[in-house]
Amino acid sequence: MEKLLYKTVSTHSEFGIPKIKWSIFIGNIFHVESKEEVEKYVAEIEKKYADASHACYAYRYEVQMNYDIFNTAVYTCKYNKAHDAGEPVSTAGKPIMNMIEKHNLHNVLVIITRYFGGTMLGVGGLIQAYGEAAKKVIEHANIIETEIIKTVKFRYAFDLVSTVRNVLNKYEAKIIEEKYDTDIACEISINSWYLETFKKELFENSKGQIGI
Repeated sequence: MEKLLYKTVSTHSEFGIPKIKWSIFIGNIFHVESKEEVEKYVAEIEKKYADASHACYAYRYEVQMNYDIFNTAVYTCKYNKAHDAGEPVSTAGKPIMNMIEKHNLHNVLVIITRYFGGTMLGVGGLIQAYGEAAKKVIEHANIIETEIIKTVKFRYAFDLVSTVRNVLNKYEAKIIEEKYDTDIACEISINSWYLETFKKELFENSKGQIGI
């Protein structure tokens, strides 16, 4: 069965490009899935390079999948932001975001730290420098494909345990938590591509007793 996969990075990476008119550009890339993670990593880099002139960044997270008019899967992210951190508007954050999009990455944060070298680069020079720094740190990162996962909660009677287990196994769903009372409260994770078919089959196999 087909799975929905997206490209991201597995670990944090750092890479610096050669000086451009004595300015130093250092790129960092992280996997992120929340605003809290973005803020955490930005703060870490700003602290690490506290004497730098700028810490510009772009991120996008919370992957979503839709279909275009040709019924082709299109991946987007719910949250997107590009930040120039004091550089002229759209000369830093935007070229960083452009590189993230060009490499089709999701759930990532790219931060480019700049040490000003004393020579102005101009608008075109800044766009090129930040874009190149983002490109290089992405190229040196460990890029992977991972699943788009949804979490689902439902309840079922004890006499349906084998039915539920069979459907879970068929769709490679993973149990996150189970709580036992008069019935079983279950929370699972499952690939987005399987979700609707999984719900339908669970309903049918339980003869309408399990609805999600």
